[in-house]
Parts: sequence; C-alpha cells; structure tokens
Amino acid sequence: MDLLKKNWVTLVFLIIVVVASFLRLYKLGEVPGSLDWDEASLGWNAYSLFKTGTDEYGKALPVSIRSFNDFKPPLYVYAAIPTTAIFGLNEFSVRLPSAIAGILTVVVTYFLVKRLTKNETLAILTTLLLAISPWHLQFSRAAFEANLSLFFFVLGVYLLLKFPLLSVFPFVLSIYSYHSPRLVIPAFLFLLFIFYFKKILKSWKLLFVSGALFLVLLYPLVRNTLHVGSVTARLNSVSVVSSPTEYLSNYLSHYNFDFLFLNADDNGRHHVPGFGLLYLGEFPFLLAGIYFLIKNRPSWLKFLLAWIVAAPVASALVIDSPHAIRSLLFLPTFQIITSYGILKILTKKTALIVLTLYLVNFTFYFHQYYVHFPVEHAKDWQYGYKQVVKKVLASEDNYTTIYMTNFYDQPYIYFLFYGRVAPIVKNSSYFYQAFDKYEFGRFKDDKRALYVLSPTELNNKYQVFDQVNFPDGKPAFLFATIK
Repeated sequence: MDLLKKNWVTLVFLIIVVVASFLRLYKLGEVPGSLDWDEASLGWNAYSLFKTGTDEYGKALPVSIRSFNDFKPPLYVYAAIPTTAIFGLNEFSVRLPSAIAGILTVVVTYFLVKRLTKNETLAILTTLLLAISPWHLQFSRAAFEANLSLFFFVLGVYLLLKFPLLSVFPFVLSIYSYHSPRLVIPAFLFLLFIFYFKKILKSWKLLFVSGALFLVLLYPLVRNTLHVGSVTARLNSVSVVSSPTEYLSNYLSHYNFDFLFLNADDNGRHHVPGFGLLYLGEFPFLLAGIYFLIKNRPSWLKFLLAWIVAAPVASALVIDSPHAIRSLLFLPTFQIITSYGILKILTKKTALIVLTLYLVNFTFYFHQYYVHFPVEHAKDWQYGYKQVVKKVLASEDNYTTIYMTNFYDQPYIYFLFYGRVAPIVKNSSYFYQAFDKYEFGRFKDDKRALYVLSPTELNNKYQVFDQVNFPDGKPAFLFATIK
C-alpha cells in the first residue's frame, strides 16, 4: 500500500511539473507580445558576451552589467548565453532562462515544503498552487532577473533545511541575480537566528564556516560595487523613502488586499487586466490558513513567519511600493498558507467548491493573459520596436540618416537586438545616442533622411507614408520624410 501511495504521489507530482512547464513555455516567444527594453538589454548583452566576451560597454566578463545608466546583477545575462547560442538572438531565447527557473522553482518547492512540514499532501498542493499562480506565471514568462533569483532563493531555503552549508551557494547566486536578495536574505537569516537562537548556537562552527564562505563568495560583487558605484547608480534610478514612517507604510502595503488580489501594482508588465497577484478565489482559503496556523502553531510556523516578514524589506525602501517584482521572494509562502487552509477545511462538499473556484479563476486568467493582456498592455511592453526595426532595415539604403524617436525610451537597444549589430564593432558608451546612420532622439531637418516619430511629435513639416500600430489599432510609430 505504501508503495502504491508513493507511486501515486510521484505521478501527481510529475503531472504538476508537466502542467507548470506547459504554462511557462507555451507561446513563450509570442506572449507577452514584445520584448521590453530590459529584456532586450539582457539578451543583447548575452549575445555580446557570447560573441566577444564583453558587454555592451566593452567590459570583459563583468560582475555587474551596465544598462541604461543602471547596473544590473550579471547572472541572468550569463544564463542567457547558452540559450542565445543555441536558439539565436530572439524573444524565446532571452526568456527561456526565466521559464526554466520558474519550472525548477515549482520542482524545488515540493521538496522544500515536504522537508519543512513533513506533510506530503501539503507539499503536493502547494506545488500545484505555485504551478498555476498568476504571480509566478507572470514573471516566469519574461526575462525577469528576479525570477531567476527566486529559484536560487527557494533552493537555498531547501538546502538550509537539509544541507545547511550547501545553502550558501544558491543564496549567493540569488544575490548575483537580483538586487532585493541583498537585503532579504540577511533579514531572513537574522530572523531565523533570533527564532532558533539556542539550536543554532549549538552548531556555531557550521555557522562560522557558512558565514565566512558567504562573505568570500560575495567579495567580487562587493569590490565591484565599491569600485563602480553601482549602489549609488541604483539608488539614483529609483526614489528611496525618506522616513521610518514612510518605510513602515510601504512595508505594510505589501500585505494589502488590493495589491495581492485585485490590481497588483501600477506597472502594466506585472499583472494581467482584472487580476492581482493571487487569485481572488484563494482569499477565503488564505484566511483559513492563517487562522489554523495561529490555532495549531505547527513546529515550522516560526520558519515560515521569518520568510514572510523578511520578503518585503527591500521593496519597501522604494517609493513605488508595493512592488510585485521586488517582493517576489514572498513566493511560495502564500501558497503554503493557502494550501494549509484548504486541507484544514477540506471535505467531500468543500472539495467541489475549492475545485470550482480554482477552475473559474484559472480559466479567466488564462483567457485574460493570452487574449486581452497582449492588447491592453502592449505599450507597457514597448510594442512596435521590432516592426519598426524590420521596416527601417528594409529601406535604410534609401536614406542618408535615420532619425528615431526616443519618446518610448531606449530605442537604440532594439536596433542592436533586432539589427544583429556586431558587438565587437559597436561596444561603446555612446551608441545609445547614435551609431552608423542612426540618430536617437536628436532630429535635424534633412530631406534625404527618414524620420520615425511618435504620434505626439507629428507636425506640418512631415509627410507620413507608413506607420506601425499597437494591437488595438492606435498608431505607435509614424514613418515620415520632410516635405
């Protein structure tokens, strides 16, 4: 009987992994409908490193990637090198590392929850809920560094429970993947130290070795940060809170009902129309989970509490809070709590209610993501640049200069990406303004030039002869010459 049960659990787990893989790989290169500028930058830097060993600014094997006057942790770019080498420079190859990380996060979540709670049913249900989670799907289907970071973080948490010394490696990789873990991981480990003080002190040698290894592995990042000032650049690119009261308000906003269940944050790339980060139908089960956790106080509650408390500490520092990406390390805590609540109230009657709610929510989400999201949020994904580059390349020999609007920001990266510009030739800190016959954002009157404009820049001196539209039919880019 035990063998039969084990086989069934294995089968269900494999089915969940297949479902998770399908949801993260289906039309990966087509939806979202275009690469945003960060995705294009990550992809082109991977392509440049593959071809030349240097990033877009000519830096060899960088510890941080300079992009749009910001500095990105490097790991996603390095992860995209093999996919770019195999599949070429395109949407699919750039997003594939994130999709794979998403699938692997689902896999590791099962082993993590099983190890933490000693409850295989809870582990299976949590894994299923993460596999279909809107929050996790949203960031697994685009080149988000935070999603790669989440995988390493979850792996680190699992190894912390099973092989504590080995957990240092994925935690460090998480920090090399995204900014938020630089604060979240120390906060999480500090809270665990407080909660399990006596137990941890008994293994003080392991604690010392782990801490020393952690610092040694982070030394290249720390040295690079101090040398290039990437922290200063990062802080200058975002607006930081100025008071403890503001920080507390931002911190608490991450537990807001509207943020979690209705509208997420203000960025159209972070959610689909009509959805928050969690299914609305999950709310009663989340409440039930909180209630029964407080009532029963399982042995692993303090561990889960440390995770939940630490998750938004970095995101709350920035004014535009709550923020879905910077707080992604919440996952899969909400799924654990929700699954716990479901199992505590589950009967033959409630099982039908639970199943119906999830089927309705997921079906609506699937429809919104593939039908409405690519249309309604096209502008958020910088839709139209690919079509523009294709048209420009087909006719560039007819013009002395091509003046490209920067109304939608960062046009140069799309000409590098879709134009397959040779990295070895174009590594320069100036090509975001101009290269070859391309000028970005600086127009001069020239009757022999091509002008690519936004509709707001159109005036009587231009003769429009072509355009690229958003999916809803509204004009995105206009092709014109001087009359």
